[in-house]
Amino acid sequence: MPTNKMNKQKLTWKDVVRDALLELGGQGHLSEINKIVEGHPKTKTNSTWQDTIRRVVRQYKIFKPVPPERSGVYKVVEEISIKTEAQSFTEKPEIDHGIAQGMLVTLGKIYGYETYAPPHDQTIRNFQGKPLENFVSISDCTDIFRGPNLAKIREIDTLWFDEDDYGLFPVYAFEVEETTRVKSGLDRLLKIPRRFPTRFFIIGPSEKEKNLFDQYVNQTPFKTFRDKFLFKLYRELEELYNSALVHNNQREQFSIIERWRQL
Repeated sequence: MPTNKMNKQKLTWKDVVRDALLELGGQGHLSEINKIVEGHPKTKTNSTWQDTIRRVVRQYKIFKPVPPERSGVYKVVEEISIKTEAQSFTEKPEIDHGIAQGMLVTLGKIYGYETYAPPHDQTIRNFQGKPLENFVSISDCTDIFRGPNLAKIREIDTLWFDEDDYGLFPVYAFEVEETTRVKSGLDRLLKIPRRFPTRFFIIGPSEKEKNLFDQYVNQTPFKTFRDKFLFKLYRELEELYNSALVHNNQREQFSIIERWRQL
């Protein structure tokens, strides 16, 4: 039987900070959070854990700053739980872009990743009648991608993050592109720093986009990183999303908890 200590070691920093704030009654100053977290097993493998906590409260949507500005006080808010349904594309580009992003962030959650979409898209794009912001878990990725390429990286359509001892890092990056924008999407994806083990996806509606993708990834500068890029059609994303949704619902009805949710 796993010990409490072992379970604590498997928690994410998001979990650790949330638990500390709940212990403080739902909100507290960074110094109070640090006092509670000090000595936690996760701090043993992270010599700059105070900096990690400072990043965590800025990155996740469940943590909100308490006025006045720069007070150093944060509160934990309840995560929005949305029941998503089966979905098809409409062949209307502006609507389908939001549908693709909604499918991607939903899949990311099902598979256990933290998810991000550009701030502008979170407010103007909808998925199943709700703004995209209701589906993502990361509000700010600035601290992850500091540098001259930050502005372009923040506009990548969807990012899935995992977490190590020092915080979040991107595992999958997705650009939803129509014919004339495939190259722009490839360019944004390539702005993600090489130190991250990120897989790059272009998601497009038809073989036209696939042909353009094949053309561009064999040209400079993309050909050097050809193995990191994949192209998937809307219909492939739709099939994955709907099958994952069915499996996830069946798993929940069977009362099986995915291993990563138990850690």
